[in-house]
Amino acid sequence: MRISRINKKRNKKLFSRNVLLLFLIIIPAAAVISSFVIYFSLNRDKGIDLTTAFTAKDQAVNTFKYKFDINAKQFFRVEIKKYEKYEDAETQIAMLKKKKLNGFIVKEQGYLVAYGLFINESQANTAVKYLKRKGIESSLSIFNVNGANIKYDDMDNNLVDIASAVDTAALKILNEKAALSLESLYSGKAVSEKSLEIIIEQEERLIIMLNYLKDVKTSDNIVYKESLEILVNELLVDKLGTDRSYDYYKLQNSLMNQGEALRKFYNKLLI
Repeated sequence: MRISRINKKRNKKLFSRNVLLLFLIIIPAAAVISSFVIYFSLNRDKGIDLTTAFTAKDQAVNTFKYKFDINAKQFFRVEIKKYEKYEDAETQIAMLKKKKLNGFIVKEQGYLVAYGLFINESQANTAVKYLKRKGIESSLSIFNVNGANIKYDDMDNNLVDIASAVDTAALKILNEKAALSLESLYSGKAVSEKSLEIIIEQEERLIIMLNYLKDVKTSDNIVYKESLEILVNELLVDKLGTDRSYDYYKLQNSLMNQGEALRKFYNKLLI
C-alpha cells in the first residue's frame, strides 16, 4: 500500500515535468523550426540571402559615399569678471561706461561680464593691455567652436559646398571685425577700407548662399539644412550699413553674437 502511494507520487512528478518540457521547450522549438522551413520553402526560388534576411532593423546603418571635415576653431574672449547675480553684472557694466568703455553680459554658469571676442590671441592681448591702461583688470578665456565631420552622398554635393563656403565667409568676417574693433579703440571709428571691403564682399556671398539654400535638394539622411539657413541669417543680422563706420561696441556686439551662432550650429552637428 505504501509502495503504491510512492509510485503514484513519482508518476505525478514525472507527468508534471513532462508537461513543462512540452510547453516550455519542445513546442516553442518546433514552432521556430517550422517557421524557418516555411520561410526557406517560400523564398528558395527568389535568390534571397538567408544570412541577411533576418538582420534586425535597428542594426541597419546609413552609408555615405563621401565625408568632409570642417576644422574646429579656437577664439579668445576677454573677460572682466563673473557674478552670481545679474544685478551685480549690470553694476560692473555701469562702471565701465563711466570710463567710456562697454561690455557684455553673458549668461554662462552665472553672469559673465566680457569685453569682447577675438580671432587670435594677439588681438585679445591687445584688448587686455588697453583695459589695463584704463584701470580695468581682465583675462583671456578660450572660446571653442567644434569642428564637424559631414558625411554625404552625390545628391548632397551642393549643400556641402555651401556649408564649406559659409564657414570660410564667417571666419573672414569675424577676423576683419575683430581687427576693426581694435582699430576703433584708438581712432574712435573703424576706418580700414580694406577690412570693410572684405566684410561687405563676404556678406554679399552669404546672401547668394542663402538664396541657393532655399532651392537646394538633399538626400533624406541630411538633417542640417535648416540649421545652416538659421546660421546664415544670424551672420547677416549685423550686416554693415552704408555709413561704413562702426564703433567698438557695435562691432563686438556683432562678433559675440556671430561667434555664439557658429558654436551652436556645430554643436548641433555633433548630436
